[in-house]
Amino acid sequence: MKRQQLALFIGLSLSALSATTLSTTALASQASDPQTVFSQAYQSYLAAVKADENVQQTAKLAYTSGKAVYGKSDDNTANLAINYAKAIKGYGDELNEQRFALYNEAHTILAANHGKLSIETIDALLGQANYTTSAYKAANFLEQVIDIAKTQNKPKFVADMKLEAASLLAKKFSSKKYREAKNYLEEADEYYRENLPSSSVEQIKANFLIAAFAEGSKKYNRAIERLNNIVTAFDDNLKYDHSAELTAHSKLVGLYEKQGKSEEATKHCLAIAQMVPWKESQEQTPLYRVNPKYPVHKARFSTDGSVIMEFEVDAAGFVKNPKVLSSEGGSAFEKSAKAALEQWRYAPKFENGKPVSAISQVQLDFKINRH
Repeated sequence: MKRQQLALFIGLSLSALSATTLSTTALASQASDPQTVFSQAYQSYLAAVKADENVQQTAKLAYTSGKAVYGKSDDNTANLAINYAKAIKGYGDELNEQRFALYNEAHTILAANHGKLSIETIDALLGQANYTTSAYKAANFLEQVIDIAKTQNKPKFVADMKLEAASLLAKKFSSKKYREAKNYLEEADEYYRENLPSSSVEQIKANFLIAAFAEGSKKYNRAIERLNNIVTAFDDNLKYDHSAELTAHSKLVGLYEKQGKSEEATKHCLAIAQMVPWKESQEQTPLYRVNPKYPVHKARFSTDGSVIMEFEVDAAGFVKNPKVLSSEGGSAFEKSAKAALEQWRYAPKFENGKPVSAISQVQLDFKINRH
């Protein structure tokens, strides 16, 4: 049987890797039954990706039927395994083990066919790094990714892979691989700051991650500086609102409040209010909140409580005049809920281009973990 080699598309994005694409042009019209089954399955998979429906089921069928056609050692089997791994939805150890096994299978094939330092192996290495439970193994996979990137003689590509590595390690293994993640991030950031505009996607992502590292170390001024860089990039260079800008404003509200700089926080409350319409029918989401203290004597007797409060969000986003509408568990819960709520910050309501006061409600629940 004549086999057609299907091409692997390396999705080297900084965000979630896009579905690996396989070319199905010139498939033999007189193919045997396994080839026909695979051809139909793969076309169904492509249609599912386009429609964003049933992707996992069709990816699995394309993988199993393709493996029957191409065998256990063919690039196409590796590519189909990667597609299937990316298509698996849901959370949990079992699903992560399944994803890891597919990426591991793909890497074994591609490394054998092209070499361990081949660019063809990058998607599989990143997948293994993302789904291994071992911080040591994740760091090792990512080190291989960066070594491969260096062979391409493309400095930006190296920086992109370092940012990818920093993001993954910070997200999943920050307690064990903090130093490695921080080093990768600083190296990527240095390249971006010297070679890319402040409004570039890469620079914005690096700024977010550096701000997160700084906040975790309670270096609030550095975090504020990087988040303000993001806001400035949108204000000066980009003529549209974006979720990244909204997130930066929101984080700045919290950081300024932590420093007791409510006036600075207010500027960002107002900026968010202009970007996001006030929704009368929904409970508003606070931009900064302080958790209520569990009354000591209630905690001692494992007593639960609940408080529903109505309050005013003034034109600067401060909480005013909180009132208890109903409660369960006693007045101690009411007192604690009120004390916490008075410190919260919101994006105020805008009418005719100006901030105004508005009424909102919130329910605070007090529950003891009895496990």
